[in-house]
Amino acid sequence: MEYSIHDLKLLGAALYLDEGTKARKTRYGKIYSIEFTNTDPRMIEIFMLFLRKVIKPIEEKVKAQLFIYPDHCEVTLKSFWSEKLNIPLGRFQKSIFLKQSSGRFKPSLYGIMKVRYNNKVHFLELQGIIDKVFGGVR
Repeated sequence: MEYSIHDLKLLGAALYLDEGTKARKTRYGKIYSIEFTNTDPRMIEIFMLFLRKVIKPIEEKVKAQLFIYPDHCEVTLKSFWSEKLNIPLGRFQKSIFLKQSSGRFKPSLYGIMKVRYNNKVHFLELQGIIDKVFGGVR
């Protein structure tokens, strides 16, 4: 599907407001990292399209990280996400292995994907887009 820049701004702002990591403080100062986490490949793909077409990141700084359960195959999932998001395997950070808490819970077929991009200027640009889309309402 083809999206206009306007559509991507609306989608990106809504997705990030819902599933994105907000600015946070550590003992070393504030962290301005754009981090988007989801289990649905469609959501991650749309967010990546927004990131690449609207924010225009320094591509080498875009990282990926998988959160996977015992019944997942790390190699298979990394290959799937690498191809789906066009992120080389060399930019995948160490996978996080989760414990399945209940036999009734069925983890996502694709694991949980986190896309991470550290850049203060672009983080603040994203916050500005969110404020424009949602009128600065908090």
